[in-house]
Amino acid sequence: MKRTIITFVLAVVAMVAMGQEKEPFFRTDSAFIVGKIVGGNPDCMPKAIDYQWHNALSNASKDGIAEVASDGSFMCRMLLRHPVLNTLTFSENEQVQYYLVPGETLQMELKQDADGHWNCDYSAGSSAKKVERLLKEKLDFTNEYRMLLADKSDLKRHTAICDSLIRTTLDKLKALADAKHFTSYEQKLAHAEALDFICGYFLSRHGSLFRADLLRSLSDSTYFAELCAPEYYVPLQYLPLNDPVMFVSSAYSTLANYLARTPVCANATMLQYYAEELQELRQAMNKMMDDGDNLLTQMAMMQKLPGVLTTAKEAYLRRSQAMADTTMTEEDRRAYEKSYEPLDTVHLRAIDGFTQPELRKEAERLFASTFNRAPAYPIPEGEGKALLEKIIAPYRGKFVLIDFWAMWCSPCKKAIQESLELRLRLKDNPDLRLIFVAQEDNPETNDEYKQYVSENLLGADCYPVTRKELDQLMELLQFSGIPHYVTVSPDGQLMRNSLNYFSNNYELFLQQLEDMKTTLSEIN
Repeated sequence: MKRTIITFVLAVVAMVAMGQEKEPFFRTDSAFIVGKIVGGNPDCMPKAIDYQWHNALSNASKDGIAEVASDGSFMCRMLLRHPVLNTLTFSENEQVQYYLVPGETLQMELKQDADGHWNCDYSAGSSAKKVERLLKEKLDFTNEYRMLLADKSDLKRHTAICDSLIRTTLDKLKALADAKHFTSYEQKLAHAEALDFICGYFLSRHGSLFRADLLRSLSDSTYFAELCAPEYYVPLQYLPLNDPVMFVSSAYSTLANYLARTPVCANATMLQYYAEELQELRQAMNKMMDDGDNLLTQMAMMQKLPGVLTTAKEAYLRRSQAMADTTMTEEDRRAYEKSYEPLDTVHLRAIDGFTQPELRKEAERLFASTFNRAPAYPIPEGEGKALLEKIIAPYRGKFVLIDFWAMWCSPCKKAIQESLELRLRLKDNPDLRLIFVAQEDNPETNDEYKQYVSENLLGADCYPVTRKELDQLMELLQFSGIPHYVTVSPDGQLMRNSLNYFSNNYELFLQQLEDMKTTLSEIN
C-alpha cells in the first residue's frame, strides 16, 4: 500500500513537471530585460543600447533603443509571441546575446573587460541562464555565408556544396558542445541557428536564378521544373522541421525571407484569390521537402495568411458595394455573384494544413477577426497602438475614415484624386471625419509631398509617419499594402468593414455610413 502511494505521488509530480515544461511555445506576452552596466570607465559608458527581437508568425523584425541612466541601468521592453534568441548592441561591433520567453523579466549585469569587450551575467533561474554557455559563445556563421554567396555554380553543385557545408558545421558544433558541456537544449538551439542561417543563404541562389530570367522562368515549363526540382532543396531536410526551436533564432528571418522568394513559393502565391494561394503554397512546399505539413510549411502559410484574408475581405466588400448598385441588371447580378467563392470555402482553405494546435488556433483567430460579423472591436495590443490612439484622439464622438497612402503609391494618389468631388461633399458631415496617414519620412522638406497635399487634400487633416511607424500600424491593423482604409467608431473601436472611395457614389457612401450607425446602435 505504501509503495502504491509513493508511486502515485511520484507520478503526480512527474505530470506537474511535464505540464510546466509543455507551456505553449506560441503565446503573446510582454517581456523585459532589466540590466545594469557596472565597473569600467565612466567615459566609455554607452548612452543607449539597441535591442532586437523578431516575430516568426509575421516574420517581422523589431528593434528598440534603451537609454542608459547615469548609474548604468537600462530596461528593454518587448511584446513577444514566442521565445527569442537575439542581441543587445552597444556599438557597431559590440553585442551580447540574450534568450527570453514571453512573460519573463531577465535581469543581467554587464561588465567591460580590459580589451573593451562586453561580458554578461544572467540572473539565476532565468531562461537565459539555462543556455548561458551557448549565449557566451556568440556563434558566427559569416564564413559559411561567404562560401555560399561566392558560389555561382549550377543548382546541382550548389546543393552539394551546401550539403557538405552543413555536415562540416554540425560536426564542429558537436565538438564545441562536447567541449563546453552544452545541455541538450543548447545543442538544439545551436543546430537550429546554424541551419536557419545556412539554409537561408542556400535558398538565396534559387531566388536569384528565378528573378534573373523571370520571363523564361514563367514561360519555359522545363526550365521552371528544373528550378523547382525537389533534389535541389534537400538541405532543408536537415532543419528541425517539426520542432518550433527552428523559430527561436533571429536567423529564421533570413530563412523565411529567402524561402518566400524561391520559384517554388513565389509561383505558388502568384495571382491567386480567395485563399487558393495558401493551399498552392502548402502543396508546393510539401513536394519541395517531401515532408507533408511540417512546421516550416505551416509557418510559411501563417506569414501569408493575413494578406490573403485581407484580399478576400476586400473582394467581398467590393461585391457588397456592387450588389447595392440599383442600375445592375438581374442577369449581371447573378453572374457577378457566381464569380465569388462561398465564405465557407475561404475558411477551409485558410485553416486547412495547420496541424500544430497553437498555429491552428492563430489561423482561426485571424479568420474570425477578419470576417467576424461583430461590427467593431477594440484596438489590439501592439507596437502601433499608442500612435493610432494619438491620431484618432481629437475625433472622439465621430466616425473616422483613415486613408493610408504614400507619394510612391500610384493607386493611392489615383484614389485620392478621383474621390475629390465625393470628399468635398463629405467635408461638412457632422458624423464623419476623413484623415490621411502618409508614409513620409521628410514631410517638412519634401516639397513634392507638400505641394501634393496642398493641391489634392485641400486642408484635410494629414498625419505623416515614418516607414517604421507605418510598418507598426500595418502589423497592428493586419494589412499588407496601401492604399488601405480603416474606419474608427465614435467610441474609438475599429470597424470590421471600412468605408472607402471605391464607388465614388455620394448616396451609396451615406447609406453605408447610416448602416454602420444603425448596426452600432442595435448592439448598444
